Amino acid sequence: MNELVRLAVEHPVAQGVGLAALVMTVLSYQARTTRGIALRQAIGSFFWAAHMFLLGAWAGGLMNLLGSVRGSVYSQRGQRAWASRPFWPWLFGALCVGAAAWSGLAQGEGPRLFLSGSAQCLGCYALWTPRVRFARWLLVLVSLLWLAYDVASGSIPGTVCELFGQISLYVAIARDRRTPQHPDTP
Repeated sequence: MNELVRLAVEHPVAQGVGLAALVMTVLSYQARTTRGIALRQAIGSFFWAAHMFLLGAWAGGLMNLLGSVRGSVYSQRGQRAWASRPFWPWLFGALCVGAAAWSGLAQGEGPRLFLSGSAQCLGCYALWTPRVRFARWLLVLVSLLWLAYDVASGSIPGTVCELFGQISLYVAIARDRRTPQHPDTP
């Protein structure tokens, strides 16, 4: 408990920005379409980026900035021709690898950058697939990777968010089992 108090006292603004990100992210898992998930994730990722940068967690900040742009593009899929091109997951995956490499070399993130880089790369596919049920299962793994990164980075809201995210995802998965597939799933 003393560690939580220390983190909150040393980084009150960062932890506050993280609370805004927490709310948006947890709400994203309850969207009924991958478009809805992606749009809410884009907004949440913007706040997570600011939160991580304020904590000095550069890999997490960069990954979340990429996630915000990715979510904005993905949310337009099916609505705009440019956003429906199949190269987007590959492009964002490559950008994640590049950002992870830069964070590791220039910022000395060390092993924890593997967590944020892997999470963001998996998220590129999870949020692209039109199969909502499959996307949710991938997001379970993405969430577990971010949980480990958040703990290592001293992010109280990030840790809480991923715990809530896990619960929210499992609720959505249970709901999926009781209802017929949504039209955007093959």
